[in-house]
Amino acid sequence: MNWDSIRNAILDGKPVVLIDNRREFEADLVYPAEIASPEVVNFMLSMKGLLCLTMDMGEALKRGFFPLPSKEGETNFLIPVDYGKNFTGITAEERALTAKKLAEGLSIEHFRYPGHLHLLGGVGLNRRRGHTEGSLELMEILGFKRYALIVEILDEKGDSHKGEYALKLAGEHGLPVVNIDDVWKEFVKRKQLIKVYANARLPTRYGEFRIIAFENELDFKEHVAIVREPYGEVPLLRIHSKCLTGDTLASLKCDCGSQLANSLRMIAQGGGILLYMDQEGRGIGLKEKIKAYELQDRGLDTVEANEALGHRADERTYEAAFQMLRALDVSKVRLITNNPAKAKALEEFGIEVVEMVPAPPEVTEYNRTYLKVKEEKLGHRLPVKV
Repeated sequence: MNWDSIRNAILDGKPVVLIDNRREFEADLVYPAEIASPEVVNFMLSMKGLLCLTMDMGEALKRGFFPLPSKEGETNFLIPVDYGKNFTGITAEERALTAKKLAEGLSIEHFRYPGHLHLLGGVGLNRRRGHTEGSLELMEILGFKRYALIVEILDEKGDSHKGEYALKLAGEHGLPVVNIDDVWKEFVKRKQLIKVYANARLPTRYGEFRIIAFENELDFKEHVAIVREPYGEVPLLRIHSKCLTGDTLASLKCDCGSQLANSLRMIAQGGGILLYMDQEGRGIGLKEKIKAYELQDRGLDTVEANEALGHRADERTYEAAFQMLRALDVSKVRLITNNPAKAKALEEFGIEVVEMVPAPPEVTEYNRTYLKVKEEKLGHRLPVKV
């Protein structure tokens, strides 16, 4: 993503089309409030959606703006306002002025309410990955203050979630297009939200380790690192997703328990790191994984069962693993895995995977189909024939 070219387009008066593929391609126009002009505001109003100004909720409350009732997880609306010296507040020129005054940091005493510019309070992209939060991070990435004008793009019939229409609009007007996923990746790279919290000795049957817990403001889960020092500049690394049934109950339906044990043995011998990630069931959680097991008992494979429950085949992400490695000052690894997607995910965040070290699975009569699905549908490179 060329952020410099996007900033230049904005300075030329062109709002960003910010799209969200996770919500059926909802698309909004976004523009820095601090440089709002009547021309840009008028163009944004032509989108037919509700023109709003986004700001951090904590900042809004500190300055006296107060929220309207809303359900948890929904967009946080605050009282709409007009700048106090405006005539009516409704014109494009007056709304642009209101936006700029809000970006200047003025408190609520300088505004009339209810007014014509709706305010939205962002709670952080780590807590809610919506357009409100995405617009604020986008402003910061581009070097502007964390205040944005935002409006949803509606098509000729007044309908939203029309991706083709939004992209056509961007093409016709030369508007830059950014996906919230791009903003999220940049956010993860720029802000260290996982920090070491505790570091303790951990003797095990495999050898002597240290276990590290983290203060996690990224996904708020309890991931841990198990390390054997010294591990050098390019440590052996295993990213292991928690599996209660395989790791703890010795289930034969998967190869997780054997992968964990083999990885700990390898790391104990030469040093390294095992990241134990709270991503049960390829990210769908324990309850849903057991429901997927029920569907597998009826004949579906692991991928089909996940999809039948409305999940992707693999919902794991590796932003937390990246930030844990960065907290440990690790930038290059030899990765114990049969899954190229793990290596690709780490490399997208700047971790160099020097080598993929094969992880031979334990093959049983119960997990043979499971392993074949890994190989045939998920692209795993198994070092054994199943």
